[in-house]
Amino acid sequence: MKAFIFIFAILVSGLFWSTIQGQIFAKRPISILECKGSINITESGTYTLQFIGGQGLDSKTFTKFTNDSISKNCIWASFETKGLGSISLSASKNVMRLFCFETDKEDPCAEILKGSATKIIYKSIGDTSSTWSFNVKENKIYLFAFLAKDKSTESLSFDFNFILQDRNGVEIKDQKVVDLRNNESPFYTYLKVQNIRTKKPVIVNLSISGSKDIDGYYQGSDIFLNIKKESKSLIKTDIEGFFSKDIEYKFNSGKIDTILIELEPLTIGAIAQFEEIEFQGGTSIFLKGSEKKLKRLVDFMALNAHISIEIQGHVNDKSKKNKNSSVRLSRKRAKRVLKFLADNGIQTYRMTSVGYGNSKPIYPNPKKAFEEQANRRVEIVVKQ
Repeated sequence: MKAFIFIFAILVSGLFWSTIQGQIFAKRPISILECKGSINITESGTYTLQFIGGQGLDSKTFTKFTNDSISKNCIWASFETKGLGSISLSASKNVMRLFCFETDKEDPCAEILKGSATKIIYKSIGDTSSTWSFNVKENKIYLFAFLAKDKSTESLSFDFNFILQDRNGVEIKDQKVVDLRNNESPFYTYLKVQNIRTKKPVIVNLSISGSKDIDGYYQGSDIFLNIKKESKSLIKTDIEGFFSKDIEYKFNSGKIDTILIELEPLTIGAIAQFEEIEFQGGTSIFLKGSEKKLKRLVDFMALNAHISIEIQGHVNDKSKKNKNSSVRLSRKRAKRVLKFLADNGIQTYRMTSVGYGNSKPIYPNPKKAFEEQANRRVEIVVKQ
C-alpha cells in the first residue's frame, strides 16, 4: 500500500509547569461520539467517517425533534460560518439517519438538548435522499449528527462544500489585504497566501522573525511590507484547516519582490509541520496550549477513517548520540499522542507508535533554535 507522510512537529519546551498536564487533561475525554467533541470541518472536501459502535449519544438529545427511536451509534461534525453562503452535502447511502442543526456560537450543544436549535435536515430510516443544499447565515454553527445502527462499524463517505456569498448570492473570495507600505521607498515585498489546490486566498496568522524592521505578527492573505535592509528571516504561517508552513527567506530591500505561500488543506498526502504542541522538558507531559493542535489531528483521523497511522517520536540530543534514554523518551511521547487520539474516539487498531530517539534528526548539526525545535518532533506516517 502506498504510504503518505506528513510531519506533525512537536516542539519540546523546558518550561517548569509541573501541574499543567493534570489541569488540562485530567477531565474526562470528550469523544467524537458526543456533540461537544464534534469534528471541526473547516474546508470543502470529501471525507470518510467510521462508526465505532459507541454509546456516546444521550437518549434525550433528539427528543425535541423526532419521536423516532434513535441509535446511540453517532458521530458529530460541525462547521462555523465566516459569513453568508451556501452548503451542499451528499452522503453515501449507508447513513441510517442524519440531522443538521443551525445554532448560535455560545452553547450549540445545549441548544440542541433544549430543542431551541433550528433543524435544517432530518433524514429518517427509509428516506432515500442523499444530497442536501441550504443557505447559511453569518456567525452561526451548523452541527451534523450522522447515525448508524447500534454496534455498526461501517464507513460513511460524504462530500461537503461551502461557498461564501454576498447578500446578492454572488460568490466572494475570503481575502484580507494588509498594506503597510510607506512613501519612503518604491520597493516592497508582497506576501501572498493561497490554497495550493483551489488557488484561492487564505487568511492566515503569519509571523516574521530575523529582521528587526518587519519582525512581528500579521493576519491576512495579501501582505505588503517595506524592507529597510537585506535580511534573512523565518516566516511562519498557521491557520485552522491547513497544514502549517515555515519558510526561510532572504528579504531584499532593493527590488519589488513577491513571496507566494501555498498551503495544503488538512488532507492525506501532504507534508506539514504543526507547532505549539509542547512537552514539559525531559518528560512526555503535554503543556498548556497543546490540546488545540492535538484536536486537529483527532479531526483529521476522524474525517479520514480509511487511513491508519504510525506515530514516530524523535528528540534533539545535544550529545548527538542516540542514547537509550533518548529512545525511551521519544517512545513515551509518541505513545502519549496515541493515547490522546484514542481517548478522543479514534480506534487504537488504526494507530501504532515507535520511538527513534536522536537517530533521524532533520538537522544533524543544529546551530539555531528553530533547527533544534525541528529535531524535537513526532512524525505521523499516514498509510492507506
